[in-house]
Amino acid sequence: MPRKRIVIVGGVAAGPAAAAEARRADPSSEIILVEKGSDISYSACEMPIYIAGDLNGVDQLVRFDAASFAGRFDVMVRLQTEVERIDPDTRHLEVRDASTGTRERIWYDALVLATGMRAHVPAALQAASHHVLTLRSLEDARVFRGRLDRDPTGHAVVVGAGYVGLDGVDALSRAGWRVTLLASSGRIMASGLDLSMSDHVVQWLTGSGVAVRPERATGLDVSPDGRIKAVRTDAGERIGCDMVLVATGTRPNDELARDAGISCRDEGGIVVTDTLQTSVPSIWACGDVAAFTDVITGTVFSVPLALNAFRSGRVAGRNAARGGRGRPRRMPRVVHAAAVSVGNLEIAHTGWSFDEARRAGLDVVAADVRHRSASSNAPNRPLHVRLVVEKKSRKLVGGQLVGQEGAAQRINTLTALIRTGATIEDVYALDYVYTPRLAPAHDPLFVAARQIQKILDGS
Repeated sequence: MPRKRIVIVGGVAAGPAAAAEARRADPSSEIILVEKGSDISYSACEMPIYIAGDLNGVDQLVRFDAASFAGRFDVMVRLQTEVERIDPDTRHLEVRDASTGTRERIWYDALVLATGMRAHVPAALQAASHHVLTLRSLEDARVFRGRLDRDPTGHAVVVGAGYVGLDGVDALSRAGWRVTLLASSGRIMASGLDLSMSDHVVQWLTGSGVAVRPERATGLDVSPDGRIKAVRTDAGERIGCDMVLVATGTRPNDELARDAGISCRDEGGIVVTDTLQTSVPSIWACGDVAAFTDVITGTVFSVPLALNAFRSGRVAGRNAARGGRGRPRRMPRVVHAAAVSVGNLEIAHTGWSFDEARRAGLDVVAADVRHRSASSNAPNRPLHVRLVVEKKSRKLVGGQLVGQEGAAQRINTLTALIRTGATIEDVYALDYVYTPRLAPAHDPLFVAARQIQKILDGS
């Protein structure tokens, strides 16, 4: 009797996590990991550190190469192999070897889709120029770093002010490049930060020499030899530059699933149950391509974050391998929490911003405070805090922190509170550490919680 065959499509974080967990769940199964690129498992979030020149080489980002992963987990790894079609009726994949062009069919008993996301480049910014870059894959990082090695200085335009855009600004600035950031809405991290918090970031960036312009890129001027000459904007400007990083968002790679008749969201992303099973019983999905459920509202949304990729990969891998044995693993609901740093400025948010919460139909109130990271009699830095609370239930639904010390780690506290359904009274009642060199007597979260209480109580 042939062994059960589990095929996993996609590498980076979710795919390898699924393969490793499937092996733990079923030591006797045959597991095949298919990846269309040349890299199987690497730390994508650390790519800006490599680009900035702070690592000895790109190998420091690689968690496993194909040989080491195959040897450790007894998995057949197929690199440079693209899945072109899924046939759910016969449980076959049609794949093509990118190096030879050879096509073949691979059968499966269970299939896990971990196809991730791709960088979205608007049509107006698509150009056959080696000076117009994106930053999504390890190969993108290699190209980016190679560009900086050839030209140690220059002027770069970063289009987009989300996580990737800010990572690009940080890497380029550290590498010695002059940077212009185009934030089309005039906001930084617009989906996570409200305007008051975004303004703190803009002020810091401007003070650090980054030109922040509230303009939308409408086109590129490229010379016949492929060099970038300028970025055109909706303000009628032509910004001369030597490099462009397009960081205008991502899109789930869900085309394979859609073509196979698997249910997907109109906004993008594969629809899954809490066991990460798709609408086809023998197929699971995990990582950035899957859509998860929000803790606060119960809505389904895409959450392209590393921890969710690892966690969901393990859930999908075990459930694909378990074959009905034991209880299925379930994916918990998600709190959208993220942080990024530019220079020594930390920017963090969790849950819903005030603006996004209102758009989602929540009746919320918000308050901002400026406090400090440590005692006034010890070295300290300003720390800006914004809390968002639902009026009727008084539950915490979001938080934002910006500062040069203490922002990123404090956001973890707020994330844990949101997950447990904590109220603003719970935030206020926390037993915060007080040690003068590390934290003030009244923690910034404590001060912000008291401010929200005053607003809710009408005092």
